[in-house]
Amino acid sequence: MKRHLLYVLLFGMAVFCMTACHNDPPKDNPENNQQNGQVDSPRDPLVLLSDSIAKDENRADLYLRRASLYVERDQVGQAMIDVNKAIQLDPKNVDAMLLLSDIYYLLGDETNITATLNHALEVDPFDARPMVKLAELNLLNQNYNLAFGYVDNALKVSTFNPKAYFVKGMTYMAKQDTVSAMKNFMIAREQDPSFYDPQREICAIYWAQHNPMTESFMRSMLANFPDQPMVRYDLALFLQDNDNPEEALLHYDTLLMLQPGNSRLLFNKGYVYFVYLGDNEQALSYFNQSLQSDPTYLDALYNKGHVYEQMGDYAQAKAIYQQVLSKRPDYQLAIDAMNRISNQAE
Repeated sequence: MKRHLLYVLLFGMAVFCMTACHNDPPKDNPENNQQNGQVDSPRDPLVLLSDSIAKDENRADLYLRRASLYVERDQVGQAMIDVNKAIQLDPKNVDAMLLLSDIYYLLGDETNITATLNHALEVDPFDARPMVKLAELNLLNQNYNLAFGYVDNALKVSTFNPKAYFVKGMTYMAKQDTVSAMKNFMIAREQDPSFYDPQREICAIYWAQHNPMTESFMRSMLANFPDQPMVRYDLALFLQDNDNPEEALLHYDTLLMLQPGNSRLLFNKGYVYFVYLGDNEQALSYFNQSLQSDPTYLDALYNKGHVYEQMGDYAQAKAIYQQVLSKRPDYQLAIDAMNRISNQAE
């Protein structure tokens, strides 16, 4: 259940990040830039909006646009000030209330999320967007009946609502009703072929069910969403497990051009060379690179030991397994490996 809930893009704020991916540097704060002697480009949208607001301080739409930019730049406090100003100027602005609910989500203020969305419904009972957001919130809180209720109300407003069908599908997934989930994901995809999330869920269901359409669906997704790294990553995983490790390596190389120090990608390349291609030297090289990127990556450390074990260097392998167990005494693979080496010595 938790796996699928992670893919809900609650309020549109989720951002793709592969496991163990690199951390992006913090967004610059314009005030800090000024203190450091840096000046924002005059073409920076934030600067242009601020100039426009200075010329006309009574336009709610300008404050709302600037608040959205602040959210994108992780400047939540500034966003909160601007969105509240927009609501002050235009008390019935549902768009502003929706953004305010997003900000409360970022702050973890669930009480105010609900209050803000309910107020948006009072302002416009026929706007389905607050209903879908409330459905998402109840889904994440495992209040499935409420989630279904909100999403069904949204669909009563209009049956054309891809996000509503997606959330309904996710709610069915949480209840482990894969058939009903798939039906809703398919509708969401039909209504909006550019909507990535339901297609990723369809792909996950195909894969879990060993559906023969899995590979073709993955390749179709890659063609339709070339800028979504997770699509290529999933395809690479699928290929390495289905007798095509060479192509899997090509996809990992493409991803590494985007994230050169990604420890997970380096580990996966090492794993392909070790398990599928039997190339111990290459495997060892990539496991070492993965550990250079993330010294705490125990799976990479364990597999490095496993390579040495396969090469017959039991002393080196044992030393590495002991390192793993010193950091996580319950790491079962390392425990089993130590037992194997002990049996070899007998």
